[in-house]
Amino acid sequence: MSLEPPQDILSHLADVFAQLPKDAVIGVAVSGGSDSVALLLALRAAMPQAHLCAATVDHGLRAEAKEEALWVNALCDKLGVAHTTLTVSDLPKGPNLQARARCARYEALAAWGRDMACSYICLGHSQTDVAENFLIRLARGSGADGLSEMRGRWTDRDMDWQRPLLAFSREDLQGFLHAQGQGWCNDPSNEDPAFMRARMRQAAPELEALGLTGHRLAATATRMRYVQEALEFSTRGLWPQVAQIDVTDVLFDRVALSRLPREYIERMVSAALNWISGQPYRPRNSALLRALAAKKTATLHGCVLIPQSKTVLRISREFSVVEGQVAQAGAPWDGRISMVNFKKSYEIQALGPYGLGQCPGWRDSGRPRLALLASPSVWQGQRLLAAPMAQFGPKDMLKVVSPPWE
Repeated sequence: MSLEPPQDILSHLADVFAQLPKDAVIGVAVSGGSDSVALLLALRAAMPQAHLCAATVDHGLRAEAKEEALWVNALCDKLGVAHTTLTVSDLPKGPNLQARARCARYEALAAWGRDMACSYICLGHSQTDVAENFLIRLARGSGADGLSEMRGRWTDRDMDWQRPLLAFSREDLQGFLHAQGQGWCNDPSNEDPAFMRARMRQAAPELEALGLTGHRLAATATRMRYVQEALEFSTRGLWPQVAQIDVTDVLFDRVALSRLPREYIERMVSAALNWISGQPYRPRNSALLRALAAKKTATLHGCVLIPQSKTVLRISREFSVVEGQVAQAGAPWDGRISMVNFKKSYEIQALGPYGLGQCPGWRDSGRPRLALLASPSVWQGQRLLAAPMAQFGPKDMLKVVSPPWE
């Protein structure tokens, strides 16, 4: 075992949250599985005076989920912890069910955490999860980012998150629960070979016999995180040399970009795609390589890559993704664009063919039609008020969230 439970778990958590204000609210995501139940019990034991609240997410995918949420609710009642069941009624359509469920889970938890004024939402991921993630990403051919250890602390969706148990294996946490006489719920999908994670768990004994223990895999993931941090540090200095922002788009100098090592090219183009699309994860490497190798316009990750000239590669939003999306005055559009100096009757939407037809000077902008169709514009009813990228109306009505590399 990585550390000696139960006392090391309790002292570790007490150290992690030692600087937290006494009136702070700590949210805990509890599925009913051993890791999250151990986190809940350990937090309560380590900080008996702390203001804890817990949430269980029911994705509506398994009949047992409702019973598990009720079980967690009863446990929370026993511990004196307020509990909420969050129901996700509609998962977005598309491939990769687990990824879509995970995204919906984080959205629901973040909204709950904001409502509860949580300082942090704690997740029960363990060292075993780190090792399993490493193997799953390795099987997919991931690079340094994919193989790096999951973050212990980060901010996303206007919420601070923590994984305070990454130093402990699942065996540690289950040992802690056994010592407390506390059971947990078993999710049948964890043993379903249809899922990659379940197959990795089933292969663990054979891997351990070869020396690939969970502890060693997690240690390698930590080393990969150091590599990731070094690459991010060195990449920051390259942006001014190879790219510039054009309102909502990114323009790459194709010649300067081509001179960089392949890792930097993939990293920077992926970062641009993520900023424009708002997606948290990089595109699959194979799809990215195909798009970069294409001699013509390509779509990827909700974006369009346009070889604007021999020296310029433009990355813009894909019109079909944002077509029909409307943001009322004061609300963000497409996750990163908002209005300034607006009236309540104003709306933001993609310019589209109809709007572009009202911009007689759009060709003078030098921007491709495909990029302008997806560009943000301000409307009042059927009247176009501003389309900055198409050189129509005021240029200062829209504000764009800066990219993370600036």
